[in-house]
Amino acid sequence: METHVIWWVGTSLVAVVLLRGALGGNLRKYPLFYSYMSCVLVKEVVGLLSYRFAPNFYGTLYWPTELATIVASYAVMVEIFRQSLRHSPGIARKGLKLLLAAFVLTVSYAATDLLHGRLANAARTIAEAGRDLRYIEGALLLLLLWLFVRYRILLGPNLLGLIMGYSFWVGINVINLALVFLPDNEFSTLARRLEPITYVATLTIWCVALWASRPEPVQPTDGAIERDYELLVAKTRSILARTSDQLMRGMRP
Repeated sequence: METHVIWWVGTSLVAVVLLRGALGGNLRKYPLFYSYMSCVLVKEVVGLLSYRFAPNFYGTLYWPTELATIVASYAVMVEIFRQSLRHSPGIARKGLKLLLAAFVLTVSYAATDLLHGRLANAARTIAEAGRDLRYIEGALLLLLLWLFVRYRILLGPNLLGLIMGYSFWVGINVINLALVFLPDNEFSTLARRLEPITYVATLTIWCVALWASRPEPVQPTDGAIERDYELLVAKTRSILARTSDQLMRGMRP
């Protein structure tokens, strides 16, 4: 009964977040985030239907839909980087390239495992891929936190709530996915029991923070982060030029 109540509450909150996003104007501001929420809603509905009417297929459908949701959730990281660094296009472009490279490497590694005889253990491979993506997301969120503090980047209440909720959810998932491979550990059982509650808590944060579209704060015009970025690029180019010159001199007879 407790599990069913949490499921219905969570699914209802997902629907509310999507509805308020459409009515409140945030759907246009954060399309990738709401695409992820739509994917979550479809996953929950498919899971319910398979559990009720085709229970034999529930286990078969669970891990593929879980992987699809985890992959879709990575788009939220793209949304967060894109919106947080929209006033620093140079950093934003580099950040998005880093996100894409990390995603491609992680998914490629998981696909390689499946192609090398691990199809029989696909559930474990999917869980490992999801865990690795969560680890990457956790590290990227810490990097963003450092950028926010270092350069005093101002965030509006909508974006701040989105980041807070997603950071909380990623943190819980990192712990849970790390412990899922230790089934006899008492902390693993506790983490699995707490995950649905933290899921509802995350959705509640998003529901409150994204209830209506609010204006973003005016960013300072000094552009310190862009200046530091350009300085780093200039120094890197200078180092590469000197290194190339030294190599060319060393190759001359």
